[in-house]
Amino acid sequence: MGRKKKHKLEGTVERHLLAKELRWWTPFVMLLLLSALASNITALIYPFLYVEIPFNNSNYSIPHTIQLMWEGGLYAIAILIVAFSLTFPFVKIGMMLCVLWIPTTRPGRHKVLSTLRQLGRWSLLDVFVVLIIMVLSNDQFFIGAVPKIGVTLFLAAIFGSMMVCELLEFLNKGEVKGEQDPLEGRHTPVYWASGWIYWLMIPMLGLAAVSLYEAIHTSYFKITAWFLSKNSYSVYESVHALLKSEYYVFGITMLAVLILIPSLRLLTMIILGFCPMNRTFRRIMWRLSTIFGAWSMLDVFALALLLFLTEGENLVKFEVKSGLYAIIVSVVIYYITVMFGSFAMKRVIFARGTEGL
Repeated sequence: MGRKKKHKLEGTVERHLLAKELRWWTPFVMLLLLSALASNITALIYPFLYVEIPFNNSNYSIPHTIQLMWEGGLYAIAILIVAFSLTFPFVKIGMMLCVLWIPTTRPGRHKVLSTLRQLGRWSLLDVFVVLIIMVLSNDQFFIGAVPKIGVTLFLAAIFGSMMVCELLEFLNKGEVKGEQDPLEGRHTPVYWASGWIYWLMIPMLGLAAVSLYEAIHTSYFKITAWFLSKNSYSVYESVHALLKSEYYVFGITMLAVLILIPSLRLLTMIILGFCPMNRTFRRIMWRLSTIFGAWSMLDVFALALLLFLTEGENLVKFEVKSGLYAIIVSVVIYYITVMFGSFAMKRVIFARGTEGL
């Protein structure tokens, strides 16, 4: 009886209250979460965008957009916007509050926070649709789009909650004791040590880099309305158009999450996989790579373009260019490359019985 009780106690996983462990970090995290919550609520009240088209000027907000999509029979799109832009931001904040204040295990918190990290960027789906409208109406005489306070508040709320999630994930990791470096040589490149994946990652990373370049520089839409300038836009040209119109926050946001951060993700994968380094630097590069992955949003932008295809012609006539397909192909190649790269990292870096880096 005593032996059974002893085995049961040994198999029990200890639960901790993260808010207590974080000590002075807790008030700071709570302030950020409550600020994000307030911004989310306020963003639903105020309009996102003021659209100027002949004989039909109007304000658009998230609830208004959902209503228009539903009344137009676009139920799938309405449900997507409800799920990602209306519901999930509040669910995410609620889950982070639970992680902070409900006693649980460190691995359990890690699973929740990792899932929230990967899903967080999809809340910006509606914001990207707004940015596409702003880009296409840029430098036009008969139509225009002016961002309102709602979209700025929503962008701040989503970025704020994403940063809190990153902070909680970092603080939750702590020190993992008893890890052994599975690499025989401390400076062995990860992909080389992973075996056959080395020969696969060389062409995959090259293909991912080329496809990303094409996705950034190839036009995805071209305006065809007879009374408008026949402008065409790529991701790079979209950033330039927003910056030229002095919408610096939105231009810099697109530059960061669609160009710079995806490029940095590929760069960290190359450094981590092919450059000899000791375990400390591998841990640092792996964490940077996962952070860049959570903030790379070309996939969200691709879905926003597809959503705009369904209703965009009500605003302005346009034609689809090869850049849209280049973006979709780039996203697919990127996911495949990351999948094999992550498999190599976990196979080589993660010691048996540990939670990771």
